[in-house]
Amino acid sequence: MIKNLLYGLVAVVLLLVAAGAAAWLVKGEQWRTEYAAYRKTGAPVLMYHAVGYETGPDWPRSLIMGPELFEEHLRYLKEQGYTMVTVEQLAKRLEQGQSVDKYVALSFDDGYKNNHSVALPIMQKYDAKGSFFVINKEMGDKEHMNEAEIKEMIAAGMELGSHTYSHAPLAKIDTKYLVWELDTSRYWLKKKFDGYIVRTLAYPNGSYNKTVTEAAQKYGFYRALTGHIGLNTAATYKAAPMEMYRVNVVDDGKGLEGFKRRLEQAYFFGFLQTKGIDINPLRDLFASY
Repeated sequence: MIKNLLYGLVAVVLLLVAAGAAAWLVKGEQWRTEYAAYRKTGAPVLMYHAVGYETGPDWPRSLIMGPELFEEHLRYLKEQGYTMVTVEQLAKRLEQGQSVDKYVALSFDDGYKNNHSVALPIMQKYDAKGSFFVINKEMGDKEHMNEAEIKEMIAAGMELGSHTYSHAPLAKIDTKYLVWELDTSRYWLKKKFDGYIVRTLAYPNGSYNKTVTEAAQKYGFYRALTGHIGLNTAATYKAAPMEMYRVNVVDDGKGLEGFKRRLEQAYFFGFLQTKGIDINPLRDLFASY
């Protein structure tokens, strides 16, 4: 039964993609003109994890970006005229109605040590800023940044964000633990890092619901990142600051061309959403199986 349901979901996704492509062909020049204008109204948030050469059963390929490829990404963005900022910096521009044309925010989940030792020097080379989301209980172990390394990241102009206290999928845990995962996480980070106020959250595994977003706001977060693909505009941010879009960047074996396609997804899927076509709800259904 589940197998048949999955086949059905695949069929629906394919139909949506086909509908989008067909509409694009029918609308032709009108949509191309609208799309060019739309691209200037918002900015993508890119999601990275580890940047290094780690291998082994604990390091799935989807979590690792080689340093050379990561540098290619930043070089490409720089050459294309992008300004690479933190999520907080992007959010403030959206709040203030400032232009975000050719802006992109970099985000890194889990707080791996190579974010400091490998990613940071490359980012500084290209004048890039980013947001690093740490898991409280894993900080300082052999794979994750310690206090001194995180302090160096903050001093370098990077944003420190929360990936919750234990990386639990927030929509699936007992709601009584949300105070621990969210409020305790922020309090603990403030104590560790000289009063640093964390205002940005990244949902572990993209798991959230209305109860979670309300709790996050209650416990002091101003904004949060999902796993949904789209473009962050002033309108989307005003409507749902706790549901910011971002696109997962992985090494898919296609080099820089693979990165370009993922970057374009953020713009194109965001544009389709303005036309009433959104594949994210279906992606959520797939994630539940």
